[in-house]
Amino acid sequence: MYALVAEPTERILGRPLPELIDAAGELQQELFAQARRIRQQHQMDQVRLRGVIEISNYCQKNCNYCAMRATNQNLDRYRLSAAEILEIAAEIHRLGIGTLFLQAGQDPECNAILETVIPEAKRHFGLQILLCLGEYDRATYHRWRALGADSYILKFETSEPERYRQIAYTPLTRRLQCIRWLQEAGFQVGTGNIVGLPGQTLDTLVRDILLTQEIQPNFASSSPFIPNENTPFSQLESGSVRRTLNMMAIFRILLPQALVPTVSALEKLETGGQLAGLNAGANVITINFTPPQCRSKYVIYSEGRFVVSLDHARTIINQAGMTVQPVAI
Repeated sequence: MYALVAEPTERILGRPLPELIDAAGELQQELFAQARRIRQQHQMDQVRLRGVIEISNYCQKNCNYCAMRATNQNLDRYRLSAAEILEIAAEIHRLGIGTLFLQAGQDPECNAILETVIPEAKRHFGLQILLCLGEYDRATYHRWRALGADSYILKFETSEPERYRQIAYTPLTRRLQCIRWLQEAGFQVGTGNIVGLPGQTLDTLVRDILLTQEIQPNFASSSPFIPNENTPFSQLESGSVRRTLNMMAIFRILLPQALVPTVSALEKLETGGQLAGLNAGANVITINFTPPQCRSKYVIYSEGRFVVSLDHARTIINQAGMTVQPVAI
C-alpha cells in the first residue's frame, strides 16, 4: 500500500514546492519553460491523441462533486451497446487516432459489453485500449488486462484520507489498493488530483505530488474542480487554473517519462486553457467521440462542459509548436 504521509524534499528551480504550486508571473513562466525543457530532453514532445467514448453515465458511487452520483434523480441515464461502441471505434481508427479511451461511471453492467468490445477493438483496429471505469476487484482488472486492455486511469483526487471520505463516502485506502492491483495486473496506470476541492491547502497539494511520485504512474493528471449542477458542491467556486497548470508542470519535471494530459476542464474555465496546458508541459489531448445525444448526459464537468474536437486539438497543437505522435501501423 502507498504511504499517505511523507515529508517534502524536492525543490525545483531552487524553490520549495508550495511556492511553485502558487507561482505566478515570471516564476510561473520559468517553471513552464523548465517543464518544456524536460519534456524535450526525454523525447516526450509529441502529442498523443486519445479518442474517448463515454459508454455509460450510470455510477454506483456518490461523490459530492459529480452529477453522475448514484442519488442524482434528475439525470437521464444511458449505456451504449457493444455494437455502438465498435462503430465509433472504427471512426477513431479511420481518423488515425491510436488510443480508444472507454470511460464510464462505476457501472458493473458494462462488464459484459467490455467482454466483446476490448478484444474486437484490438483485433479489427489495432487500437490501444485505455479504460477509466472506477473501482473493481483484482480479478476484474486481471480479466480486462487478459482481454487486451492496455492502460487504466484511476485518479486518487486528494491525498487526504478524511477529506476523500467526506467527498466520496468510501475510503482512500480502497482507491489506492485498486491502483496497486492495476499495476500488478500489468496496466499502464494514470492517476492524479483535483485542484480546488473544499478545504484544500497548499500543503494538501504538496502531499498530492508526493503521493503521485510514490505511485510512479505512467500518466499524471491534474484537473481543476468545477462546480456541478445537482451536487452538494454546486455552489462552490471553481478550482484555480493557475495552480492546476503549475501542478501539471511539476508533474512533468518530477515524472519526466509520464504522459500529462491537458484536460477539457481547463478550456471550460478559460479560453486557451488547453493550449496553456501544452505550454506547461502536457503532451496528451483527448478527443470526444461520444454520440451527441449522450454527450450532454455525461455530466462529469457540469452541463455546459467544453467538448474537444479533432480540429480544436490540431489547432492548439500547432499553436504550441508541437506535432502529433504518429500512430504505428
